[in-house]
Amino acid sequence: MKRILITGASRGIGKSLALEIAKNEKAKFALISKNTELLQKAQQEIQELGSIAVFYSCDVGNKIEFHDAILNASNLLSGIDIAILNAGVSYNKWIFQDGYSETFEEIYRTNVFGIAYALEILPKLMQKPGGKIVVISSLADARGFPSSSAYSSSKAAVTKLAEAARIEFKPLGIDVITVKPGFVKTDMTAKNKFPMPFLLDPDKASKIIWNGIINNKKSIYFPLPMVMLTKFIAILPNSIFDFLAGKYKS
Repeated sequence: MKRILITGASRGIGKSLALEIAKNEKAKFALISKNTELLQKAQQEIQELGSIAVFYSCDVGNKIEFHDAILNASNLLSGIDIAILNAGVSYNKWIFQDGYSETFEEIYRTNVFGIAYALEILPKLMQKPGGKIVVISSLADARGFPSSSAYSSSKAAVTKLAEAARIEFKPLGIDVITVKPGFVKTDMTAKNKFPMPFLLDPDKASKIIWNGIINNKKSIYFPLPMVMLTKFIAILPNSIFDFLAGKYKS
């Protein structure tokens, strides 16, 4: 049975991905999130599908808490084959608004430092060779979008962090996979006040991600129309991007 650790596992892509895996094969799961009540529900649903699940309630942005949770999970599962670093937060906030810096810090603690903390310890605990670390970034890393500057810049940092880890961990026999979804229908995106083209159901997104993992993809970017759109946005001259982005008002 594969031993799988998933952060942000109580809802959204994290939970959906755990259920997608459990529907296809029996596995041992370590679920990590801050929401104990929702973790218990996810654990029950996974176990009803015939897999084993344990959970740890912690803040991935707190290094001591998160390292303790990962170590406990590894001890209980007797190692980790696949670690899916999915935990993330997002808020729509303009830079000049009160409390922006606090929002920025929270987003970076969870989205960036949470992954850095995991990468620091996981190689010591994973099956080698053959271990996989799956880093969930976002197609929002393409530009600095108004009202989403903290989120989009955090995901740009995550993308580069995963890229460096892929190279550094290769001699250790550990694969690092970067996942960049477009818009997925979750509690987080439900707060967005702007159009979300090519919005995907989390079950569909999870099927794409798991299929990419088992087929040893180095990167999993989807859906294709959104991938192409963000590539186009990324190469737009600043004057055009500023004009188009400036039309958006929260």
